[in-house]
Amino acid sequence: MSLMLKDKVAIITGASRGIGAAIAARFAAEGAKVVITARTSEPGGRLPGSLKETAERIHAQGGECIYVTGDLAQADDRERIMAAALEKWGGVDILVNNAAFAKFGPTLQQQAKHLDLSLGINFVAPLHLSQLAVPSMTERGGGWILNLSSDTSRKAEPGPYQEDDRSYRFHNTTSPSLYGATKAALERLTTGWAMELASQSIAINTLAPVEAVASEGALDSGSIDDVAFFEPIEAMAEAALALCSGPRATLTGRITYSLHLLEELGIKVRTLDGTSELENVPAAPQKNK
Repeated sequence: MSLMLKDKVAIITGASRGIGAAIAARFAAEGAKVVITARTSEPGGRLPGSLKETAERIHAQGGECIYVTGDLAQADDRERIMAAALEKWGGVDILVNNAAFAKFGPTLQQQAKHLDLSLGINFVAPLHLSQLAVPSMTERGGGWILNLSSDTSRKAEPGPYQEDDRSYRFHNTTSPSLYGATKAALERLTTGWAMELASQSIAINTLAPVEAVASEGALDSGSIDDVAFFEPIEAMAEAALALCSGPRATLTGRITYSLHLLEELGIKVRTLDGTSELENVPAAPQKNK
């Protein structure tokens, strides 16, 4: 089997569990040297999953991985994560900004600390880490930056409203307005920065699930209703791989949704170890832009 990411160095944030851990496993299966980071280093936290467990699974499959515990809300930690990658493997080819802070609830009740964390982790951290990674990518002839986004970044429809409308209910219960706004800002940054980085052969895109993935964090947020469309976590990992290995001159500046992107590119979803196609992958519903 040819390894799509052989000897590439990839940093993946928020990789103690969920989508980040899945992307790390998929990249490692394709030969990447993976640097994973999150706040939870050891098992036994409030949610299942830890950096140690993610790294152990990668090592068990024969992959290369180190983990760096850090709080992405802190600039010093972001610099330390990048320094660890450079010290261990001499450069960075891929950066996946997956870590996120989601505080769902009425916007009027969002506290200052929630605003700081939302903007700090969802917008400032991806921006700063990318700034730190770009010089190394440039030295190595190019690279890929992937910012994980969300379906909640889409603008809500204007009034008049119907109380039984699903989106109206969502915004009046576990409202995504703050979280979605930070992801919308990240998408705008991504599409503009893609133009600036094109001359350096660095591709930058965003990727979101079509709607929901049953990750530990998403299920814990209380934001998923009983009619949500779920896609397998492997679909996000496969779409991330496509965006972090594809042609940098053409596959850049995109705001993408996993299953739609894979359908467009004619790529089948594979298991996280890359050995076989995943069965029973649902077709993605079409949504308005």
